[in-house]
Amino acid sequence: MNESLPSPELLSRVRVVMVSTSHPGNIGSAARAMKTMGLGELVLVSPRQADAINDPQAQALASGATDVLAGARIVATLADALADVHFALAFTARRRELSHGSKGLRAACADAVNFLAASQPGTRVALVFGNETFGLSNEEVDRCQMIAMIPANPVYSSLNVSQAIQLACYELMMAVNAFPAAPDAPRRASSAEEVEGFLSHLEAAAVHADFLDPAEPKRFMTRMRRLFTRARLEPEEVAILRGVLAALMRRR
Repeated sequence: MNESLPSPELLSRVRVVMVSTSHPGNIGSAARAMKTMGLGELVLVSPRQADAINDPQAQALASGATDVLAGARIVATLADALADVHFALAFTARRRELSHGSKGLRAACADAVNFLAASQPGTRVALVFGNETFGLSNEEVDRCQMIAMIPANPVYSSLNVSQAIQLACYELMMAVNAFPAAPDAPRRASSAEEVEGFLSHLEAAAVHADFLDPAEPKRFMTRMRRLFTRARLEPEEVAILRGVLAALMRRR
């Protein structure tokens, strides 16, 4: 068994995102789960209780991880939480139509660590968890690059969100422990904000060319988002594609 300590540098680039969390106690338990596995960055998207991080139940269940709670950011939307993220894992128990590829927890965490190790310093990964009752919406899943599923009893697969975070953080830490030295020439990945900017440009170009009817878009942009999400574009590639779109729009 590998008992080496996890790489603080790699784990410091992993963000846990909790979306529309109802119970402050789950936020405190999540902070404790994160700290035990070497993670420290927590972002809350529109929690049900605006001041959830200071709730007595959150503070009590965080135990010795109140520093993670104190450093947590609260943002209005998932887009805000992922703006500077380059690779996001959506945790869900439901199969999704037209979804990205889904992987089991261990394989998904290994992919996330491979992505971090092969990318330049500053590249960020996010683990995204939904509301306790409803999980993540299809639109929220669409903003992520991969779906991660936690194997469980098919008769009763319901995990508390903080338990799911504990399992995910553990598997991520183990994947970091098992990873060899990083490659010599790390790649620079595009952030979610850069990719979303390109997708907005693509949509405008498609409308401009009369290829896309904005009144009846069907699933064009959903398919395009999934296509370019899988591609994991580098910033230079985004710039080239946007340059092509701009040139085509000028010629019409």
